[in-house]
Amino acid sequence: MLVVYGCLWYNYIMAYIIKRKNREGKEYVYLVEGYRDKDKVRQRTLKSYGQLEVLERNEPGAFERLRRQAKEGLLSEKIEKVINIPFQLDSPISNSLKNYGWMFLDDLLRLLKVEETLRVGCQGRRFKFDPTKILKLLVYQRILDPGSKTKARMNQDELFGDWKISSNDMDRALDVFAMCKDELLLTMHQQITQTIGRTATLVYYDVTNYYYETDLDDPDVLDEDGEIQEVGMRKRGPSKERRPNPIVQMGLFMDQNSIPISYELFPGNHTNPITYLPSAERVKKQFGIERLVSVADKAMNSKKNVLAIYERGDGWLFSQKHRGKRGAPKDIQEFILKPEGWEYNNRQTFAKKSTIRERNLGNGVVVKEKVLVTWSEAYAKREKIRRDGALAYAASLRDPERYRMTCKKGGKKYLEQYVVDKQTGERQVLHPFIGIDYELVDFDAQFDGINVLVTSELKMSDEEMMANYRQLYKIEECFRITKTELKTRPVYVTEKNHIEAHFLTCFIALVLLRIVQYLLDGEWSVSRIVDSLKSALTDELGQGYMKVYGNEDWLKILEKLKIDWKQQIVKLEKLKQFGRGWCTTKDWR
Repeated sequence: MLVVYGCLWYNYIMAYIIKRKNREGKEYVYLVEGYRDKDKVRQRTLKSYGQLEVLERNEPGAFERLRRQAKEGLLSEKIEKVINIPFQLDSPISNSLKNYGWMFLDDLLRLLKVEETLRVGCQGRRFKFDPTKILKLLVYQRILDPGSKTKARMNQDELFGDWKISSNDMDRALDVFAMCKDELLLTMHQQITQTIGRTATLVYYDVTNYYYETDLDDPDVLDEDGEIQEVGMRKRGPSKERRPNPIVQMGLFMDQNSIPISYELFPGNHTNPITYLPSAERVKKQFGIERLVSVADKAMNSKKNVLAIYERGDGWLFSQKHRGKRGAPKDIQEFILKPEGWEYNNRQTFAKKSTIRERNLGNGVVVKEKVLVTWSEAYAKREKIRRDGALAYAASLRDPERYRMTCKKGGKKYLEQYVVDKQTGERQVLHPFIGIDYELVDFDAQFDGINVLVTSELKMSDEEMMANYRQLYKIEECFRITKTELKTRPVYVTEKNHIEAHFLTCFIALVLLRIVQYLLDGEWSVSRIVDSLKSALTDELGQGYMKVYGNEDWLKILEKLKIDWKQQIVKLEKLKQFGRGWCTTKDWR
């Protein structure tokens, strides 16, 4: 075996001041550092400052000054040292780089008290594994190298640190996570409220779905009488990605800082509007919120939902349907078409007007609601182009093609219509004439460029309504992050507890990334943050020293958040302390 010893200059060493006596009993002052030699901790001298008596005579308090300077690292920067590291020229190629970027996120988990909450939730239960370590692995791998639980376990050696997690331990831990879900979400909410400052009175809500790699729905669990005891989670429904696989619905709540608050899972065959009421009620009770003002799109704006919100004493800010001759409130359409009351900008490209209306919710309940109507020239042009294209396509179709498009969808494709001759009884295939309703086209064209918002908050200004609703796109961004950067779907786990645990780890990963975005003033995309975390790698040099790497963005994040990390060669002990305390000791207020 051929071994070469390389020399490495290292210019920053953490050291401390000590006193030593010689054989004559005289005390001398030294600058030393500790290092680990295999399993033993040893000490080596870096510099001698001479006899203590002489130092104190020339400068009273010199010893304490040197101790203080060493503690602050002022003496270490002046020391230059050479270490010899052996290299085996005939060793096989291997990738020994490990990621330490996860340690930056570890302090955020401490801030959210995830480990403490899991420990409390597991009191009285004995495990041969560490649930917190497994949760961290799943969360960090979800961010750095997303995939299945098996992939996270198989690639655990790619992370710096001692993991050693088995397949059986990971499966058992998923049940623990599902059991502790509510406590974890509550504690995280409380910590974000105390540190970042979350009021959670105005929240954003939306629904998305995630597909599974299976063709079969989950059957419902029935009791002895044939009544449904538990509804299957994986069900076919309207997929956002137009996939035929079974899906699960997720309703997500987000605060005004774009940080998720909570989530709820529903069977895939549940429609969006019916998910809102149970989700909102659960969030209020779980987090102790007295009054909730929800911001959502028009899918949630049903009479049933608004009536329930009103009866609970909560509020709403929803978009409102205004097109068509069916389903849109006539009073709002009349208000839009009135020429009076419009306020235009200087360029005449945007206009708005508002009013207070009375809304009949049924059951004898009538409420007052503020209506804000806006018009945008750019939006009007887009809608006209889109409608003209649809009309051109419809005009190019033959009658049978129009018939198939309008009537033969879903189960209707198995039906056929005939005309029966009364005299002969002969059946002939019906080919109806289906024309374009140009009267409806002209009616809808009146509303090009129009958008309508309604709210229960009568004192909310027009500008506040627009600004608050505009932030709703951030929750769509949350869903995009989960499906792209975090690769939450396809979902591979099948048991209900494991499904809950899967989405919990994905939710925690999303919260961590959103907090980092918030700390970076919203100027960094999640993909850019993830790439910088991936670049934070380390390699062992030997003799207790590590070489660390990171791209330019990684250094910018550390500088922005005031994390001192400028040396490329560090001691192993220092690397183990990386990131500790950068946010848990931060004065957030």
